[in-house]
Amino acid sequence: MFIKLIIFCIGAIIGSFLNVVIYRLPRRESLILPASHCPKCGERLRWFDNIPILSFILLAGKCRHCKEKVPIRYFIVEVSTALLFVIIYLIYGFGYEFLFYIILVALLLVTTFTDLEKGKIPNKVVLVGAGLGLYLSLIFWPLKFFNSLIGFLAGGGIMLFWALIGKLLFKKEGLGSGDIKLAAMIGIFLGIQNTLLALFLTFLIATVISLTFILSEKLRWDSKIPLAPFMALGTYISLLWGDQISECYFNMVR
Repeated sequence: MFIKLIIFCIGAIIGSFLNVVIYRLPRRESLILPASHCPKCGERLRWFDNIPILSFILLAGKCRHCKEKVPIRYFIVEVSTALLFVIIYLIYGFGYEFLFYIILVALLLVTTFTDLEKGKIPNKVVLVGAGLGLYLSLIFWPLKFFNSLIGFLAGGGIMLFWALIGKLLFKKEGLGSGDIKLAAMIGIFLGIQNTLLALFLTFLIATVISLTFILSEKLRWDSKIPLAPFMALGTYISLLWGDQISECYFNMVR
């Protein structure tokens, strides 16, 4: 229990830093300076106003000085990071795989919320993630490095294929280059089998949710929908329960 609590706290702290990345990176601001401050009044946050999760609750999601509402995203990212870190620990234990997959979790949280808020997936995040994934795969699991390369090609290749099909059929870009790069990065971490599952789940979930919003007239058919959140969700499901899903599928088709 103590280890889980420590991992939860570490996850929350990292989630707090991810919020800095999500806010500052699209604005091309330094991730280090200035220190954490309220974007509205500019007042620097003291340490007791910057405690992950807890400060948001105690301050009722508002700045202590100007009472400006703090976006709920800050709380969601910190809690999500903490919980996902603990879940990955429970599934994979504390070792190389734990490090490998919490990096993926962190990268996907950043790309999810930058895509939701700015409609962009930062190149720096994806390229750093891809480089880290290949390096760690080569160092920790040399025998699986080839699987990471195949996953990289499959993830990027499948998304590129659908982007070209969409452009041919609808005469406009359905998928951005950021989506293609993100899928390739995911492939490095998941390998070929779980990458295919993650992309299948991505399109399935995105289709169901998009159709629901379109039929309820909350979206138009030509509305641009950020895909990174769906890719993250598909990846999380594949990462946490991919083996069980694949086993069930193969048992059904035998």
